[in-house]
Amino acid sequence: MSILDTVKKLFGFTPAEPPAAAERPAEVAKRTEPVPVIPKPAPSGPPPAAPRRDQLIRFVINKLRAYQNEPETAPVGLRLVIFCPTPEEEELYRVVLWTNQPGKFQRELNRLLADNYIVLPKNWRFDYALFADEWPATTYRESNLGLLVEDQSKPDATPLLARIVTLVGQTEQAEYLLDSSRKGTFCIGRGHTAQTNSGRVRTNDIVILNDDDAGFDPDKGAGNGAVSRAHATIRYDSGQKQYALLVDPGGLPASGNKTKIMHPDNTIERADIAGMGYPLQHGDQIELGGEVVLLFELR
Repeated sequence: MSILDTVKKLFGFTPAEPPAAAERPAEVAKRTEPVPVIPKPAPSGPPPAAPRRDQLIRFVINKLRAYQNEPETAPVGLRLVIFCPTPEEEELYRVVLWTNQPGKFQRELNRLLADNYIVLPKNWRFDYALFADEWPATTYRESNLGLLVEDQSKPDATPLLARIVTLVGQTEQAEYLLDSSRKGTFCIGRGHTAQTNSGRVRTNDIVILNDDDAGFDPDKGAGNGAVSRAHATIRYDSGQKQYALLVDPGGLPASGNKTKIMHPDNTIERADIAGMGYPLQHGDQIELGGEVVLLFELR
Protein backbone atom coordinates (compact mmCIF):
# COMPACT_ATOMS: atom_id res chain seq x y z
CA MET A 1 0.00 0.00 0.00
CA SER A 2 1.41 3.45 -0.99
CA ILE A 3 1.97 6.34 1.47
CA LEU A 4 -0.96 8.21 -0.18
CA ASP A 5 -3.31 5.29 0.30
CA THR A 6 -2.17 4.95 3.92
CA VAL A 7 -2.94 8.63 4.60
CA LYS A 8 -6.37 8.39 2.93
CA LYS A 9 -7.20 5.40 5.02
CA LEU A 10 -5.98 7.14 8.18
CA PHE A 11 -8.32 10.11 7.62
CA GLY A 12 -11.26 7.95 6.56
CA PHE A 13 -11.07 8.54 2.82
CA THR A 14 -11.41 4.81 1.89
CA PRO A 15 -13.59 4.20 -1.17
CA ALA A 16 -16.95 2.60 -0.54
CA GLU A 17 -17.33 -1.04 -1.47
CA PRO A 18 -19.26 -1.58 -4.66
CA PRO A 19 -22.93 -2.37 -4.07
CA ALA A 20 -23.96 -5.99 -4.35
CA ALA A 21 -25.64 -6.86 -7.57
CA ALA A 22 -29.39 -6.60 -7.24
CA GLU A 23 -31.20 -9.89 -7.35
CA ARG A 24 -33.14 -10.38 -10.47
CA PRO A 25 -36.91 -10.80 -9.91
CA ALA A 26 -36.89 -14.14 -11.64
CA GLU A 27 -34.25 -15.45 -9.22
CA VAL A 28 -36.25 -14.24 -6.20
CA ALA A 29 -39.38 -15.86 -7.52
CA LYS A 30 -37.51 -19.02 -8.22
CA ARG A 31 -36.27 -19.17 -4.63
CA THR A 32 -39.48 -18.21 -2.83
CA GLU A 33 -42.24 -19.80 -4.96
CA PRO A 34 -43.38 -23.15 -3.41
CA VAL A 35 -43.06 -26.26 -5.49
CA PRO A 36 -46.56 -27.29 -6.60
CA VAL A 37 -47.78 -30.63 -5.25
CA ILE A 38 -49.41 -32.74 -7.92
CA PRO A 39 -52.08 -34.95 -6.33
CA LYS A 40 -51.99 -38.62 -7.16
CA PRO A 41 -54.91 -39.77 -9.25
CA ALA A 42 -57.61 -41.53 -7.24
CA PRO A 43 -57.75 -45.27 -7.84
CA SER A 44 -60.58 -46.37 -10.07
CA GLY A 45 -62.25 -49.64 -10.84
CA PRO A 46 -63.20 -52.51 -8.49
CA PRO A 47 -61.30 -53.04 -5.23
CA PRO A 48 -58.50 -55.61 -5.24
CA ALA A 49 -59.30 -59.25 -4.79
CA ALA A 50 -57.75 -59.67 -1.32
CA PRO A 51 -60.34 -57.58 0.61
CA ARG A 52 -63.17 -59.34 -1.24
CA ARG A 53 -61.64 -62.70 -0.36
CA ASP A 54 -61.41 -61.73 3.32
CA GLN A 55 -65.05 -60.58 3.25
CA LEU A 56 -66.14 -63.85 1.63
CA ILE A 57 -64.31 -66.01 4.16
CA ARG A 58 -65.66 -63.96 7.12
CA PHE A 59 -69.18 -64.45 5.74
CA VAL A 60 -68.77 -68.25 5.67
CA ILE A 61 -67.18 -68.39 9.13
CA ASN A 62 -69.93 -66.25 10.67
CA LYS A 63 -72.68 -68.40 9.17
CA LEU A 64 -71.07 -71.62 10.42
CA ARG A 65 -70.42 -70.56 14.02
CA ALA A 66 -73.26 -72.81 15.15
CA TYR A 67 -70.93 -75.75 14.34
CA GLN A 68 -68.04 -74.61 16.56
CA ASN A 69 -66.67 -77.53 18.60
CA GLU A 70 -69.33 -79.84 17.10
CA PRO A 71 -67.53 -81.88 14.41
CA GLU A 72 -70.13 -84.65 14.62
CA THR A 73 -72.81 -82.35 13.19
CA ALA A 74 -70.60 -80.31 10.85
CA PRO A 75 -71.73 -79.84 7.22
CA VAL A 76 -70.50 -82.27 4.59
CA GLY A 77 -70.65 -79.69 1.81
CA LEU A 78 -70.73 -75.96 1.14
CA ARG A 79 -71.85 -74.12 -1.98
CA LEU A 80 -71.07 -70.42 -2.32
CA VAL A 81 -73.51 -68.33 -4.34
CA ILE A 82 -72.31 -64.90 -5.48
CA PHE A 83 -74.37 -62.27 -7.29
CA CYS A 84 -72.26 -60.58 -10.00
CA PRO A 85 -74.28 -57.95 -11.90
CA THR A 86 -71.49 -57.17 -14.41
CA PRO A 87 -68.84 -59.19 -16.30
CA GLU A 88 -66.19 -57.17 -14.42
CA GLU A 89 -67.59 -58.31 -11.06
CA GLU A 90 -67.68 -61.91 -12.27
CA GLU A 91 -64.07 -61.76 -13.38
CA LEU A 92 -63.07 -60.20 -10.03
CA TYR A 93 -64.70 -63.03 -8.08
CA ARG A 94 -62.97 -65.61 -10.26
CA VAL A 95 -59.72 -64.08 -9.03
CA VAL A 96 -61.06 -64.01 -5.45
CA LEU A 97 -61.79 -67.74 -5.64
CA TRP A 98 -58.43 -68.60 -7.24
CA THR A 99 -60.21 -70.40 -10.06
CA ASN A 100 -56.91 -70.80 -11.90
CA GLN A 101 -55.56 -72.78 -8.90
CA PRO A 102 -58.14 -75.53 -8.23
CA GLY A 103 -58.55 -76.44 -4.58
CA LYS A 104 -56.59 -73.47 -3.19
CA PHE A 105 -59.61 -71.50 -1.95
CA GLN A 106 -61.12 -74.60 -0.30
CA ARG A 107 -57.84 -75.35 1.48
CA GLU A 108 -57.53 -71.78 2.74
CA LEU A 109 -61.16 -71.74 3.86
CA ASN A 110 -60.73 -75.09 5.62
CA ARG A 111 -57.67 -73.77 7.48
CA LEU A 112 -59.43 -70.62 8.67
CA LEU A 113 -62.55 -72.55 9.68
CA ALA A 114 -60.36 -74.82 11.80
CA ASP A 115 -58.74 -71.73 13.38
CA ASN A 116 -62.25 -70.81 14.49
CA TYR A 117 -62.92 -74.32 15.88
CA ILE A 118 -65.19 -75.28 12.98
CA VAL A 119 -63.92 -78.67 11.81
CA LEU A 120 -65.49 -80.13 8.66
CA PRO A 121 -65.27 -83.79 7.60
CA LYS A 122 -62.12 -84.86 5.80
CA ASN A 123 -63.66 -85.02 2.32
CA TRP A 124 -66.18 -82.18 2.57
CA ARG A 125 -67.51 -80.92 -0.75
CA PHE A 126 -67.12 -77.36 -2.01
CA ASP A 127 -68.29 -75.53 -5.10
CA TYR A 128 -69.56 -72.11 -6.11
CA ALA A 129 -71.99 -70.42 -8.48
CA LEU A 130 -71.74 -66.94 -10.01
CA PHE A 131 -75.02 -65.56 -11.30
CA ALA A 132 -76.53 -62.29 -12.50
CA ASP A 133 -80.31 -62.79 -12.30
CA GLU A 134 -82.53 -64.82 -9.96
CA TRP A 135 -81.19 -66.06 -6.61
CA PRO A 136 -80.88 -69.84 -6.39
CA ALA A 137 -81.87 -71.65 -3.20
CA THR A 138 -79.51 -70.87 -0.28
CA THR A 139 -79.40 -71.51 3.44
CA TYR A 140 -77.99 -68.06 4.23
CA ARG A 141 -77.85 -64.80 2.32
CA GLU A 142 -76.11 -61.50 3.02
CA SER A 143 -75.73 -58.65 0.53
CA ASN A 144 -74.51 -60.26 -2.72
CA LEU A 145 -73.34 -63.46 -1.00
CA GLY A 146 -75.24 -66.68 -0.37
CA LEU A 147 -74.32 -70.00 1.22
CA LEU A 148 -75.96 -73.40 0.78
CA VAL A 149 -75.11 -75.81 3.62
CA GLU A 150 -75.35 -79.58 3.10
CA ASP A 151 -75.79 -81.43 6.37
CA GLN A 152 -74.91 -85.06 7.14
CA SER A 153 -78.39 -86.47 6.76
CA LYS A 154 -78.95 -89.14 4.13
CA PRO A 155 -80.28 -87.99 0.77
CA ASP A 156 -84.06 -88.20 0.53
CA ALA A 157 -85.65 -88.07 -2.87
CA THR A 158 -89.16 -87.75 -1.41
CA PRO A 159 -90.43 -84.22 -2.12
CA LEU A 160 -91.65 -82.08 0.75
CA LEU A 161 -95.11 -80.77 -0.08
CA ALA A 162 -96.72 -77.75 1.53
CA ARG A 163 -99.53 -75.37 0.76
CA ILE A 164 -100.44 -71.72 1.26
CA VAL A 165 -104.06 -70.89 2.10
CA THR A 166 -105.39 -67.33 2.10
CA LEU A 167 -107.06 -66.42 5.40
CA VAL A 168 -107.33 -62.63 5.07
CA GLY A 169 -107.08 -60.68 1.83
CA GLN A 170 -107.64 -61.80 -1.73
CA THR A 171 -105.23 -63.89 -3.77
CA GLU A 172 -105.63 -65.11 -7.32
CA GLN A 173 -106.08 -68.68 -6.03
CA ALA A 174 -107.64 -69.73 -2.76
CA GLU A 175 -104.61 -71.95 -2.08
CA TYR A 176 -101.21 -72.69 -3.62
CA LEU A 177 -99.30 -75.99 -3.63
CA LEU A 178 -95.56 -75.86 -2.88
CA ASP A 179 -93.72 -78.86 -4.34
CA SER A 180 -89.99 -78.96 -3.53
CA SER A 181 -89.33 -81.48 -6.33
CA ARG A 182 -90.54 -79.03 -8.97
CA LYS A 183 -89.40 -75.70 -7.63
CA GLY A 184 -87.41 -74.35 -4.69
CA THR A 185 -88.40 -70.68 -4.72
CA PHE A 186 -91.90 -69.19 -4.50
CA CYS A 187 -92.24 -65.40 -4.77
CA ILE A 188 -95.06 -63.53 -2.99
CA GLY A 189 -96.24 -60.10 -4.07
CA ARG A 190 -99.07 -57.90 -5.25
CA GLY A 191 -99.76 -58.41 -8.94
CA HIS A 192 -98.35 -60.98 -11.34
CA THR A 193 -95.02 -59.27 -12.02
CA ALA A 194 -92.69 -56.70 -10.51
CA GLN A 195 -89.54 -55.04 -11.78
CA THR A 196 -86.49 -55.35 -9.52
CA ASN A 197 -83.82 -52.67 -8.99
CA SER A 198 -81.58 -54.46 -11.49
CA GLY A 199 -84.29 -54.17 -14.16
CA ARG A 200 -85.19 -57.86 -14.11
CA VAL A 201 -88.89 -58.69 -14.22
CA ARG A 202 -89.88 -60.90 -11.28
CA THR A 203 -92.86 -63.23 -11.59
CA ASN A 204 -94.88 -63.80 -8.44
CA ASP A 205 -96.01 -67.37 -7.71
CA ILE A 206 -98.41 -66.40 -4.92
CA VAL A 207 -100.34 -63.44 -6.32
CA ILE A 208 -102.11 -60.91 -4.11
CA LEU A 209 -104.57 -59.23 -6.46
CA ASN A 210 -104.31 -55.60 -7.54
CA ASP A 211 -107.49 -53.54 -7.52
CA ASP A 212 -107.43 -53.50 -11.33
CA ASP A 213 -106.93 -57.28 -11.71
CA ALA A 214 -109.75 -59.41 -13.08
CA GLY A 215 -111.88 -60.86 -10.30
CA PHE A 216 -110.77 -58.37 -7.66
CA ASP A 217 -113.31 -58.02 -4.84
CA PRO A 218 -113.12 -54.69 -2.96
CA ASP A 219 -114.45 -56.31 0.18
CA LYS A 220 -112.11 -59.32 0.26
CA GLY A 221 -109.09 -57.40 -1.00
CA ALA A 222 -109.56 -54.21 1.00
CA GLY A 223 -106.08 -54.55 2.57
CA ASN A 224 -104.24 -55.86 -0.48
CA GLY A 225 -102.67 -52.46 -1.18
CA ALA A 226 -100.50 -52.82 1.96
CA VAL A 227 -98.60 -55.66 0.28
CA SER A 228 -95.63 -54.74 -1.91
CA ARG A 229 -95.20 -56.01 -5.45
CA ALA A 230 -92.01 -57.83 -4.36
CA HIS A 231 -92.81 -58.52 -0.72
CA ALA A 232 -91.42 -61.91 0.34
CA THR A 233 -90.18 -65.30 -0.85
CA ILE A 234 -90.65 -68.84 0.43
CA ARG A 235 -87.61 -71.03 -0.27
CA TYR A 236 -87.02 -74.71 0.23
CA ASP A 237 -83.71 -75.59 1.92
CA SER A 238 -82.71 -79.02 0.63
CA GLY A 239 -79.96 -79.30 3.24
CA GLN A 240 -82.28 -78.64 6.19
CA LYS A 241 -85.32 -80.12 4.38
CA GLN A 242 -87.38 -77.18 5.44
CA TYR A 243 -89.25 -74.24 3.97
CA ALA A 244 -88.26 -70.76 5.11
CA LEU A 245 -89.60 -67.24 4.59
CA LEU A 246 -87.29 -64.50 3.33
CA VAL A 247 -88.43 -60.87 3.28
CA ASP A 248 -87.70 -59.00 0.06
CA PRO A 249 -86.96 -55.25 -0.09
CA GLY A 250 -90.65 -54.41 -0.54
CA GLY A 251 -91.44 -56.07 2.78
CA LEU A 252 -88.77 -54.12 4.65
CA PRO A 253 -90.00 -50.52 5.00
CA ALA A 254 -87.76 -47.81 6.40
CA SER A 255 -89.92 -47.57 9.50
CA GLY A 256 -92.21 -50.08 11.15
CA ASN A 257 -92.61 -53.73 10.28
CA LYS A 258 -94.62 -55.19 7.40
CA THR A 259 -94.00 -58.91 7.78
CA LYS A 260 -94.68 -61.22 10.74
CA ILE A 261 -94.91 -64.95 11.38
CA MET A 262 -97.51 -66.00 13.95
CA HIS A 263 -96.68 -69.46 15.26
CA PRO A 264 -99.22 -72.03 16.49
CA ASP A 265 -98.04 -71.50 20.10
CA ASN A 266 -99.22 -67.85 19.83
CA THR A 267 -95.69 -66.45 19.66
CA ILE A 268 -95.04 -63.78 17.02
CA GLU A 269 -91.79 -63.46 15.07
CA ARG A 270 -90.92 -60.21 13.32
CA ALA A 271 -89.41 -60.98 9.92
CA ASP A 272 -87.45 -57.79 9.42
CA ILE A 273 -83.86 -58.77 8.61
CA ALA A 274 -82.89 -58.73 4.93
CA GLY A 275 -81.45 -61.99 3.62
CA MET A 276 -82.33 -64.02 6.70
CA GLY A 277 -84.37 -67.20 6.33
CA TYR A 278 -87.16 -67.63 8.89
CA PRO A 279 -88.02 -71.36 9.14
CA LEU A 280 -91.70 -72.17 8.65
CA GLN A 281 -93.55 -74.87 10.58
CA HIS A 282 -96.94 -76.42 10.05
CA GLY A 283 -99.70 -74.03 11.08
CA ASP A 284 -97.70 -70.78 10.83
CA GLN A 285 -99.61 -67.71 9.71
CA ILE A 286 -97.71 -65.16 7.62
CA GLU A 287 -98.91 -61.58 7.94
CA LEU A 288 -98.05 -59.21 5.08
CA GLY A 289 -98.40 -55.45 5.43
CA GLY A 290 -100.46 -55.84 8.57
CA GLU A 291 -103.46 -56.76 6.41
CA VAL A 292 -103.09 -59.97 4.40
CA VAL A 293 -102.69 -63.29 6.26
CA LEU A 294 -101.55 -66.54 4.66
CA LEU A 295 -101.60 -69.96 6.34
CA PHE A 296 -98.63 -72.32 5.81
CA GLU A 297 -99.33 -76.05 6.11
CA LEU A 298 -97.23 -79.13 5.41
CA ARG A 299 -98.98 -81.86 3.39
